[in-house]
Amino acid sequence: MGIIAASRLREGLRNSMFGNAVAYYRLDETTGDSIDLVNGYNGTLNGSIGRNGEYYTFHPENEFVAIADKDDFSFTDGTNNTNFVIKTEVVFKSLGINNRAWLVSKRESLSSGVQEWQFIYIQNNLGFYIWDTSNNEFNISTEFTPTIGQKYIIGVTLNGTTLSLFIDGVIEQTENLPVGFTFFNGSSIVKLGDEAFTTRVTLDGKLKETVIVKGNGWTQQNITDNYNNGNGITYNL
Repeated sequence: MGIIAASRLREGLRNSMFGNAVAYYRLDETTGDSIDLVNGYNGTLNGSIGRNGEYYTFHPENEFVAIADKDDFSFTDGTNNTNFVIKTEVVFKSLGINNRAWLVSKRESLSSGVQEWQFIYIQNNLGFYIWDTSNNEFNISTEFTPTIGQKYIIGVTLNGTTLSLFIDGVIEQTENLPVGFTFFNGSSIVKLGDEAFTTRVTLDGKLKETVIVKGNGWTQQNITDNYNNGNGITYNL
């Protein structure tokens, strides 16, 4: 394949994956805010997050990136659910004393009634939890015991009524939403590296290349292409 053809192929892959991205955080800054390359939904750093120009390093000390509430982060158009993708790249430094780690979330406490979704590692499982307009929870999980120090490209996507969890280019688990399960549009902020209401499940590790897509899901081919033999494919400005 020629250089021009290869470049066009890479551009086509990026467009098919990120064409409806509402936020993309490379997490490669060394100063200032966490920059969203799509809509300017920049995040504010809280705590002593380490930054080396490639990763953000979170410690189990209530450290997180806070991103203001936007309708773009709620997976509904006001009437119907919308397809979506949440994808990040993570390296675990430890699994913490509770064997849990928050990754990307938009929710508050169970008692608050302001819960939308959370993407987490929890006790040797990768999980995604989402709530409907009546505060009912639906979740999907798959076995996942990460190797300390190894990078993983992980995420969740909705296509129609089918939720899928993926790890390193492979769909590991699928579940169909219950009939009539309509996603909630709440007011909580998005957090990277921690959640909003306790310090018991903080991430002890590193994140980079975190994207939220709203309006389309990823196919197995998209997921394989994004994995790119472990190299990932970044958002193309």
